[in-house]
Amino acid sequence: MNRIRAIAFAVAQINLAITFFALVNGVLFFVYYYIVNDAEGFAASIKYLLSVSLLLFLWLFIALINRKYALGSQVDLMIATALVWLTVPLSSVVIYLLTLKLDIMDAFFESVSGFTGTGLTILSNLDAIPYVILMWRAITQWLGELGTVVIAGVVLPYVHASLVRMYSVERGPKLVSTIRRSIQDLFAIYAMYTLLGVLILFLSGMEPLDAVIHSMTAIATGGMSSKDQSIGYWYFRGAQVLLLTSAIIMILGAQNFRDLYLLSKMRFREFISAPEVRGLFAILLALLIPATALAKLFALDIGIVIYHLISGYTTTGFQVEALNTYPDALKVLIVLAMAIGGATFSTAGGIKIRRIAIAVKSVAWDIQKIVMPRNIVITKRLGREILNEDAITSAMAYIVLYITALLLLSTALHLVLIANNFTYYSFLDSLFETTSALSCVGLSVGITTASLPLAAKLILIITMYFGRLEFLPLYLTIGSYYIKKKLPG
Repeated sequence: MNRIRAIAFAVAQINLAITFFALVNGVLFFVYYYIVNDAEGFAASIKYLLSVSLLLFLWLFIALINRKYALGSQVDLMIATALVWLTVPLSSVVIYLLTLKLDIMDAFFESVSGFTGTGLTILSNLDAIPYVILMWRAITQWLGELGTVVIAGVVLPYVHASLVRMYSVERGPKLVSTIRRSIQDLFAIYAMYTLLGVLILFLSGMEPLDAVIHSMTAIATGGMSSKDQSIGYWYFRGAQVLLLTSAIIMILGAQNFRDLYLLSKMRFREFISAPEVRGLFAILLALLIPATALAKLFALDIGIVIYHLISGYTTTGFQVEALNTYPDALKVLIVLAMAIGGATFSTAGGIKIRRIAIAVKSVAWDIQKIVMPRNIVITKRLGREILNEDAITSAMAYIVLYITALLLLSTALHLVLIANNFTYYSFLDSLFETTSALSCVGLSVGITTASLPLAAKLILIITMYFGRLEFLPLYLTIGSYYIKKKLPG
């Protein structure tokens, strides 16, 4: 019982922190709508604040009655982490239910998509939705992705080695010696680049509120927008420069936070020489060559095609135009980009650059082992880091798990679509949408809508959840099984 109460207290603390951000958002827009005399927005802000108040009292109550209990093991910490990613979206459901009157499943889908940084949405007619809600969607992505970085780069390094081994590729270097200080530094870097993004997007032609929303979702590689046409809304109204400026922010968001720290300190030489920075741009260049060729071959706008490739590769999900009309070859290329994803210890999803680099180098090491004399010892190195077998095995195992899950979930989604007469989508379309969900991207070929069958929504929700947590719930389930199996009685 004490374990349960300790986990409940930890989960309540995180939910309280996020609810505080929701409260600040509501109060600011309450005042804003009052000043500009926007009756509709003012009414929406009141509903929003009522829902946030309910959540505040709920989580405060849970925290207070369990405040004497603390997490006693690393396993409990991992369980609490998994539960946070479930309870936080559930809390946001209340906000969507009371303000937008969505049904529970659609509200949950939107919440999970937000906090996992995916960006797939069932909402339409975004122009009619009050900015207090649109800003909340951006906040869910901004906080959700920051939480991912904190878990991957700050919390997990303090967990017992037997558990961390599964996530050895995800352990970002600690910027300082304590968790609290590390989180403060991460938040400062994150906020600095977000503010820089706001300025860049504003100067590129966005209105102030839109610039804030898109900077938050771009640096978070989340991709939710305040417009149905996403970046296309401004592009087709003459602000073509936004393709360049928003792409820069997306690429920054996909960088390892350690490398962003170097960049913020103007240590450019160290930044450029970082293995993941080099790897990210090398893979991007390799993807751009066939993308450009395909764009020319099918008479598509090269700039827009490249933008969608970058959006998928950084796992952001901003779109300019519909992707369902793209040729299959280009869809396959974008699927590959989405699967690879950004750097470790970043807000990006996907397999991650580091794992890909280890996999590629492993092939080279195996070839060296065959052709070189047996007495030669091969040093397995990534940049300046010497890799042990655990790190290599972990990376390879994750890639296999990712591909297996992707194929199974894509097949399940496609079968559900066929069973519900959504026969105009090919298996490649289902693969595209599932990859977008598993890598937490948000690009869509049109499958994700409010009319999507319930079973299909559930599949995508599960896919987003596992993708964001990098299969942590699955590891916990398997680990618990083996622990119980080994224990006597």
